[in-house]
Amino acid sequence: MIKKMRRYKYQALVRLAPHEGGSPELTLGGPGRRMVVRARHHDTGGSKLFSALITVGDVESAFRMGDEETILRIEVLGEDVTDYLAPGEQFDLWRGGNVGHGVVCRRLFV
Repeated sequence: MIKKMRRYKYQALVRLAPHEGGSPELTLGGPGRRMVVRARHHDTGGSKLFSALITVGDVESAFRMGDEETILRIEVLGEDVTDYLAPGEQFDLWRGGNVGHGVVCRRLFV
């Protein structure tokens, strides 16, 4: 039997890493962007990668590398996500490399 992946939504305070010369600037805005979230297990400290959809709270505005922190919505797929992400937990955003870091503010129940 195939298990269905569960979907979890969070609100997080995120800061994108500064733009490095030579690599294209990352901008968040519009309907969303696929990324990977790397988080640490609450008890073991081991890290795990999760597929995620990242969206800016105000879809009319853009959020660029090097900007101050902003609140983002993060939608994560997985079976054991709550063992890694909870309010107060830190995480990294990956897209071909580390592009930012954040902290979970709260879980969203929609």
